[in-house]
Amino acid sequence: MKIFITGRPGAGKSTLIRELIEYAERNEIPYCGVISPEIRKQGIRVGFKIIALPSMHEEILASINIKGFPRVSKYGVNVEGIDKIVEIVEDDCKNAEIVFVDEIGKMELFSRKFENFILKILNTNKEVVATLQLPLVKRFEHYGKVYFLRREIFDKIKSDILSSLF
Repeated sequence: MKIFITGRPGAGKSTLIRELIEYAERNEIPYCGVISPEIRKQGIRVGFKIIALPSMHEEILASINIKGFPRVSKYGVNVEGIDKIVEIVEDDCKNAEIVFVDEIGKMELFSRKFENFILKILNTNKEVVATLQLPLVKRFEHYGKVYFLRREIFDKIKSDILSSLF
């Protein structure tokens, strides 16, 4: 099954993916994927990391300190860093049953390797759970089920996803 979680900023998409990853870890379900946590300095977001799962190798995904292009808003995107993480994740995914991706977004899709990786896993028999930026729903919805997350239905959606996957 391919599952996409989308919603407005702050709806809990990354939190939900982290809880699903923790469930897989607790139940010894082999997984792989990527997460893209914020980088904050003195409480202010200055960029994002991209981290390979489960190896935890990391690179800078985007930063206010990266000059030039490509850019999303005030962030310069580190396409080479994304590419490095994708190479690691592709290797990590060989024995995985489930692939987690947080997130499929404009920044990540500047990397052809990332885009190809996403298309490849969507066309495998592996389970996939990915957060998806709202503007990209139409592009990916035909691959699987899309959940529109809101805080007030967080627990219900989590339960639905867990029962669908495990």
